[in-house]
Amino acid sequence: MKKTKPIHIIQVLLLVLCMPATVWAQQATASLNGVVMAPDGETLPGVNVVLKELNKGTTTNIEGEFELSAVPEGLYSLLISCIGFKSHEQAVQLKAGQTLKLSLLLKEESYLINDVVVSGKSATRRIIEQAYQVASVSTKELFNSTADAKAVMNRIPGVRIQEEGGLGSDFSFTLNGFSGDQVKFFMDGIPMDNFGAMKLGDMPVNMIERIDVYKGVVPVWLGTDALGGAVNIVTNRKEKYLDASYSFRSFNTHRASVNGAYTNNKTGFTVRGNLFYNYSDNNYKVWARIVENNTVVDTAWVRRFHDRYRSASVKLESGYINKPFADNLLVGVMLSTNDKQVQHGATMNTVYGGIMRNSKSLVPTMKYNKKNLLTDGLDVSLFSAFNLSESQVIDTLSGVRYNWLGEKTILTSGDGQPSTDGEFYRTFTTLDEQELSSQLNLSYAISTKSSLALNYAFNHFHRKAFDTEHPDDVDNRFPKSLRKQVLGLALKFDPDRRWSTTVFGKMYHIKAKTSKEFDFALETQRIEEVLNTQLNFGYGLASTWFVVPELQLKLSYEHTSRMPTPEEIFGDGLFVGANPDLGPEQSHNFNLGAEYRFKLNNTHQFALGGSFIYRDAKDLIYTVVTVSSPKTYYDNLSKTRVMGFEGNFIYRWHEIAHVGANVTFQDITDRAKLVYNESYTGTGWQQNFHYGFRLPNKPYLFANFNAGLNFADITCPGSSLSFNYYLNFVEQYFLTWAELGSGNSKYVIPRQVSHDVELSYSWKKGKYNISGECSNLFDAKLYDKYYLQKPGRAFSIKLRYTI
Repeated sequence: MKKTKPIHIIQVLLLVLCMPATVWAQQATASLNGVVMAPDGETLPGVNVVLKELNKGTTTNIEGEFELSAVPEGLYSLLISCIGFKSHEQAVQLKAGQTLKLSLLLKEESYLINDVVVSGKSATRRIIEQAYQVASVSTKELFNSTADAKAVMNRIPGVRIQEEGGLGSDFSFTLNGFSGDQVKFFMDGIPMDNFGAMKLGDMPVNMIERIDVYKGVVPVWLGTDALGGAVNIVTNRKEKYLDASYSFRSFNTHRASVNGAYTNNKTGFTVRGNLFYNYSDNNYKVWARIVENNTVVDTAWVRRFHDRYRSASVKLESGYINKPFADNLLVGVMLSTNDKQVQHGATMNTVYGGIMRNSKSLVPTMKYNKKNLLTDGLDVSLFSAFNLSESQVIDTLSGVRYNWLGEKTILTSGDGQPSTDGEFYRTFTTLDEQELSSQLNLSYAISTKSSLALNYAFNHFHRKAFDTEHPDDVDNRFPKSLRKQVLGLALKFDPDRRWSTTVFGKMYHIKAKTSKEFDFALETQRIEEVLNTQLNFGYGLASTWFVVPELQLKLSYEHTSRMPTPEEIFGDGLFVGANPDLGPEQSHNFNLGAEYRFKLNNTHQFALGGSFIYRDAKDLIYTVVTVSSPKTYYDNLSKTRVMGFEGNFIYRWHEIAHVGANVTFQDITDRAKLVYNESYTGTGWQQNFHYGFRLPNKPYLFANFNAGLNFADITCPGSSLSFNYYLNFVEQYFLTWAELGSGNSKYVIPRQVSHDVELSYSWKKGKYNISGECSNLFDAKLYDKYYLQKPGRAFSIKLRYTI
């Protein structure tokens, strides 16, 4: 017994000593977080960050951020590695309760893998190498250009932007045959549907870091019901900067912007904002028919006289970054306003001199994201916004009609008295709209080779209309509302560094309340409230394989749906009519692409790419246009097929010269042999006379070419001189269905060829900049959407200051 007693005492002592040690060890931990960047300041996603002694690590997210939590205090070796960059190792001392923040820089490295040179990749390059068919354009070289976001995208393969006129005009964004709301727009992954009066064409290129265009298949994390693709505009995310610019252009066009951010590195408090203003008279010349007393008396070059546009937007955000409770927690507000004189409707046949449109909006926002929330590998992001907007349509100029010379004709009613009708439809309609949007993204790293992502997007839209000219309008008594939900789930699997595959599924739900007219021209004619509810499902996959680091193959497929938007169902109160029966559109999207990039003597850089596209769409939502009417509306086209090809080529010599070109061919045809027709003369299935013909008002063949020179230290150290040339080509296409009319009676939008040149000079390492541009150099007669004429030759100059 004497021998066993000490043993029991020792056991008890050990137990007592170990218990507080265990508790102390659980509490005496630290956290390590930070950001990894490339030499040019771009953040690096997918970087491996490992504490060697613990064999514990993580990878940086898309913002280049990482976090390691619950690390026992001590001295460690931190290893940071990424293909294309030199590995970096440094010692870190962690103390109990400490949160250590690091800013790490990786240097580029070129080395051989299977006799192939691999070098560091920019953020744009990494986006392009995703499994999705995506084009990414960095705006870094365009900051001195007078271009806006719209002009930059118009140079991307597969993209065609059809404009209705000059600055502030409506436009249609076409991507591989799909257009309008079939392609969704995002800013930093946030839907732009609820950005109110802020327009894409208003955004200066200086606030944008890059533009990513997803073609056909859309990633789950964007949380949308896009049919033909999506565009994500990534804004400048530097923590401290200031960029101010002003440009003056022909037709009395002025554009100014101020963009900046400030961050306190110790507290993590940050403030960032964007301010821009746009103004233009848009008084360029057009070739138009002169009408007197409903008779065409002449055709002449005349100036647009009622097309002024002005807009202003402020976007402010403030909050905290890189804190234990959040990587980003930002609250913000967007204020936007614009007003535009309306020169004509959907076509140039009818001219207006008094119609106005204006809108203003207030949009509070909230952003939150946290990497490794509660457990390693769980990333969460949440965005919410509430859009309060008011827009007006004003047509109160009575009893007059204008022609393209600006001459007024006084109209009389049947009894010889002055007419009280407006130019189009006498109205002073105010649309009060509210829109709540929220988007939640969850992703979890199951292992180093697989991850799971969940997205839920909710949107609720409500419109109330009142017309002071028609206060008893029955249709305005019915509020319009639309609720949309999108749920997506994706599994990503990377067997090795050369192969990546993502499979996903999506659910789409919409519920719209509106009104509809029944029994037109009958004694029982009436307007009643109607409910439109739709539920659809989608699925797909995206896969990529690097045969060698130089050669990448891509394959993607998606069966998707796109729900109608408020404007498509409710109209816009003026030139777009309502269609409460509009249904969702569906499509099978298939992409097969390849890209080959290589260098010669480390001096000449080449890139060759191409992709085949196939779209089989059902109930496609399209714009119905008639040449004789200024009004349009949306309808479903039972079956449509898109087959096409796009290719691109890029060559660079050092950092001095570059040449690039891309071409797109897309055959968009009506494939429905029978259509259902409902009319007084006969209802039922009838032969579709459009079968096999291309859809009208959609370009089918277009191309871009660009070339540029850049000379560094041309006059003094830190200076640069750049010259760029752009050529845009669009083959002629039909405004209406090709089988209608014959010979010269067919409405054809002619072949378009335009040339733009830019010259810019900067000094003090880009602190001071001045540039000049001439667009449409040879003053070509350019037409676009609905045979509407675009501006002729225009000159501009831009001044820019940045720190």
